[in-house]
Amino acid sequence: MKKLNFKKCKFSLDDTIANSKFDYCKNLKWILIAPAVIILIGIILFSTIGFNLGLDFTGGSVLTVYSNNGGEILKEDGVTSVTKYDLNNGDDYNSFKRQIEEVLVDCGLTGKTVFQTTKINIEGLNVNEGQAVIVKYQNISGASAEEITAKNEEVMNALLEKFGYTANTDYKKAVISGEVITASASDELLMKAFLAMLVAVVLILIYIAFRFEITSGLAAILALFHDLLIVTSLVLMCRITINSSFIAALVTILGYSINNTIIIFDRIRENVRTGKFENVDNATIANISVKETMTRSVYTTLTTLITILLVAIIGVPDIRDFAIPIVFGIVAGFYSSVFITPGLWAIAFHGSKKKKEKKVKKKDEYEV
Repeated sequence: MKKLNFKKCKFSLDDTIANSKFDYCKNLKWILIAPAVIILIGIILFSTIGFNLGLDFTGGSVLTVYSNNGGEILKEDGVTSVTKYDLNNGDDYNSFKRQIEEVLVDCGLTGKTVFQTTKINIEGLNVNEGQAVIVKYQNISGASAEEITAKNEEVMNALLEKFGYTANTDYKKAVISGEVITASASDELLMKAFLAMLVAVVLILIYIAFRFEITSGLAAILALFHDLLIVTSLVLMCRITINSSFIAALVTILGYSINNTIIIFDRIRENVRTGKFENVDNATIANISVKETMTRSVYTTLTTLITILLVAIIGVPDIRDFAIPIVFGIVAGFYSSVFITPGLWAIAFHGSKKKKEKKVKKKDEYEV
């Protein structure tokens, strides 16, 4: 049978990595310096200024405001033109958004605000799939449910007057009150988020322990905690808004980060089973395994990173708050999988075992 010869890619890193003399296990203490500094800065920021919490955690209210892109508003004495806003036009969108912000400030609501375009149907006005903006704004701190309801009514009436919708009573439907995100709902969301991450970590530990060994699972879990702490610290530094999308990003990072780690552990297991490394210490096996899987790890990380970076750059703010933490997580996951996890497996967990084997061997030689 004719042997297939594949042309080697000129961008291949195989030779460079194979000839590298870098010892991932021996230099573990130096590898841990950069993450330790980032995590320390994160702890300091958390202790001083805290997270930049979004409306999902601070509580707030939601309104939907019609942009009147459909036409004119009828008065009793005839037809009066009212400003139309095409939200697909950047200038119109910014003007519409700015006027809504002015109303919120006039009503004493100076907290965080989130805007999102949507489509709206208004019965009786022949408005189908009309353009509108969903406005999420932070409630006044410490306000009761009755006070929040009254304030929302005030905001709705001010918006109706601002855009001329009071000219026709039917157009009062152009500003729609939505849900109120209370503090208790925020606490419940936070608890569910942490519970989801805890369950994910436990399941990952069980899976790795079953497929490989418990020490591999512990090394992988420590690497995952490293990734989550790094991402959280960088989010604190960049003052990225913490919403439910951030929690979703953390769970996504858990799944992605463990993938590279499993690939390396799989190669370590294969190298141990072959028997050709029987008289080789664990650190050497770990180094060889990392080098054998490095090219795959680099290429998969780069392709994923480029995609998420594009989403972060051209995406809307809500998507950006989800994409940027994932960018941090991809880089942190690559770093921990390649540089930290193999060293932990070889030194921290298997180092003591190796020493015990040596002691037993010396004792047997002495008795003989």
